[in-house]
Amino acid sequence: MSKDIKILVIGAGVAGPAICYWLKRFGFSPCLIEKAASIRTGGQALDVRGIATHIARDMGIYEQICDMRTRIECGRYVDSEGKVLHEVQGEEFGFRQDDEVEILRGDLVEILMSTITDVPCDFDQYIIRMEQSADGVLVHYNDGQVINYDLVIAADGIHSATRRMIFNKNEYQLVHLGSYLSTFTIPNYLGLSHIDLECEANCKMVSINSDNNPEIARAGFMFRSEHLLKNPRDEQEQKQFLCDNFRDFGWETQNILNRMPESDDFYFDAIMQVKMNSWTKGRIALVGDAGYCPSPLSGQGNNLAFVGAYILAGELKAANGNYIQAFARYNELLRPLVDANQEFGVWVSKSFLVDDEVSKEIAEERSNKVLGMIKSVSNAISLPQYE
Repeated sequence: MSKDIKILVIGAGVAGPAICYWLKRFGFSPCLIEKAASIRTGGQALDVRGIATHIARDMGIYEQICDMRTRIECGRYVDSEGKVLHEVQGEEFGFRQDDEVEILRGDLVEILMSTITDVPCDFDQYIIRMEQSADGVLVHYNDGQVINYDLVIAADGIHSATRRMIFNKNEYQLVHLGSYLSTFTIPNYLGLSHIDLECEANCKMVSINSDNNPEIARAGFMFRSEHLLKNPRDEQEQKQFLCDNFRDFGWETQNILNRMPESDDFYFDAIMQVKMNSWTKGRIALVGDAGYCPSPLSGQGNNLAFVGAYILAGELKAANGNYIQAFARYNELLRPLVDANQEFGVWVSKSFLVDDEVSKEIAEERSNKVLGMIKSVSNAISLPQYE
């Protein structure tokens, strides 16, 4: 098999465009599909850390990321009455060091998509079923098309339809870490300017910040609960669950929840990890959260996506398109980094959402531990060179 092979990439989030970039740079001709009608704007703030900053520089997008970065100048921990318990500088508040930056997910995806304008990308396109054979992967689309590909790379997120379609249930595990996360934008009714406010107590946390757009504030909720929703994708059930858990929490919580119906970008999910012994099966590979989500609380999913995309594309180049050899190396090289970050994700889930209010002492001790650990796990790999 040579580089002259048909490669389908599924998902225009972070990992999908990233691997398209590297495949194209390494001489392949991928195509990209996305089930949504367009790129999702806004979204959660993501960190570009450690080894991922080097990859972003190599892609020529690091300066763009810096230009579009979030610019929170300070973070304040408050109690249920709104009294400031303590305040820290913005980058420290986000556990960032040196050249690490934070950027909204939608802005990062926009930057990544701008690097692959020569890669065919079809929106409103999703897969009904796939059939693997000795000759390739026969893909049946929602619009009736049936196309044969040599390889399929799925970057369709933590709830990957490809993973459910291709892998047996005993080949992957979704590990619920006992917490939930929600975020959405509302009008900046508090008049915040480059400030993040957080109230954490009773194993729950509410945050609100306003950054580059003074008209908009981003609200965030995290809380511990072992309860499983009847329909995890039902937005109304999610919102009711959120309101039930934060009733009588105090501070600005009710004012934020009262504005939730106005939001058009509500996001809610369980804090989970994806655990797999292999991220490949036959001619199909998973990259990013679809294969090895470390937990949204870890802040490392974005960085694993950057590294995984680079290594998978690089190994396909090194093997001259021999996917059996490349997939084996991908699983081998990435495993230590994934394991380290998933261990970190479990630790973070246990260390945040404390029983009592976050005192200055608790916050400083936690911050020092996070900074040390995150520097280690963000650099827990030596990148191979493929050029």
